[in-house]
Amino acid sequence: MKTFTLNYSCILNASCEEVCSFHMDTHNLALITPPWIDVTIVSMDFPMCENSHVILRIKRFGIPTVWKMKIAHLQCPNTVVDEMDKGPFPFFRHERIFSSLSEAQTRMEEHITLSLPFGFLGALLFPLVKKDMDRMFAYRHQATQNHFLGIQNVLSL
Repeated sequence: MKTFTLNYSCILNASCEEVCSFHMDTHNLALITPPWIDVTIVSMDFPMCENSHVILRIKRFGIPTVWKMKIAHLQCPNTVVDEMDKGPFPFFRHERIFSSLSEAQTRMEEHITLSLPFGFLGALLFPLVKKDMDRMFAYRHQATQNHFLGIQNVLSL
């Protein structure tokens, strides 16, 4: 199974504690999800901790999928890692690393490691998946930056 890794980072005007807390509250997913993606939280464990589960219904390109995610590693305020237990990808891991730049500024790095379905044919589609993920994470990072700046405007990317 071929895996691909995508890397994203941004600077947020908040402490590592605030950023980690924001990402541990699954309800904030709605604040940073692009409008072209329909995400519904079906269920989630609360409070979130290692081995907690979240089930999401995600509609993308008119196709609904169910994602069962598990918090694989949690070390707030520095690291949150979730992995797909069940969903559209044979393997999907989302790692967030929060590094303090100052008391009120954090670098957030996100690493997505995934494999695509359909073997060789799926791997041929990776450039399209990457382009889509790049657009989505650009939106998510801008929305997260705006949240910590207190900006409530609608983004269009």
